[in-house]
Amino acid sequence: MQIGVISDTHLSSKSNKLPDALLERLKNVDLIIHAGDHVSLGVSNKLEKLGPSLKAVYGNVDQLSVKNKLPEKITFVYHTFKISIIHGHQFRGDIISKLHYEFPESDIIIFGHTHQPTQLREKGTLFFNPGSPTDKRSQPHHTYGIIDITDHIEAKIINL
Repeated sequence: MQIGVISDTHLSSKSNKLPDALLERLKNVDLIIHAGDHVSLGVSNKLEKLGPSLKAVYGNVDQLSVKNKLPEKITFVYHTFKISIIHGHQFRGDIISKLHYEFPESDIIIFGHTHQPTQLREKGTLFFNPGSPTDKRSQPHHTYGIIDITDHIEAKIINL
């Protein structure tokens, strides 16, 4: 099973254009995860039309319509692995230890907010931030993530 992971798209309802290469890649995954800061519902609506299931949370810059539709955080089981999603704006300082405290039983914790791609395994948990496919800030590339799940977890950050 393959999961496409994005966050921090920061696209308004007037400009909800996700990169074509990203959209093509996401058509072929089994699940899409968006870790917040969509800004408008246009992004999640577009992702829902791609075909794969969508799990998403809201972030700190999302419009009220997004916050009314999406939860602040989600935890679910996906093929025997517990996955938690949160944007991450709720935490200051050492975000990894705070995420581990928030979701102590999770195998994968997906977050955003920092726009910094992160792939870290600590205490048996994968902490994964895909960066941003549309708003790279100080990063050298726009990025997204792919997580492959079989009997184990493989994750990678993809440069656009």
